[in-house]
Amino acid sequence: MRIYTSASDPIDLCRRHHISEETAEKRYGNLGDGPDGRGNCFGYDCEHPDYSEFGDYKCHVCKRSLTDND
Repeated sequence: MRIYTSASDPIDLCRRHHISEETAEKRYGNLGDGPDGRGNCFGYDCEHPDYSEFGDYKCHVCKRSLTDND
């Protein structure tokens, strides 16, 4: 699962550390504007790269390598 902070930074989470949209918005939704003054770029459950195929993506919380099941 991928969340984008309001500053457009990606946060990837494994299934174990999945959070609700309400919690995600509270944590990551008001951290500032995105690049080039685009405004709030918060996004929940956004498209993400194929975790297994395109690199070693890790959970933001536990640092476990993510799989396609995440």
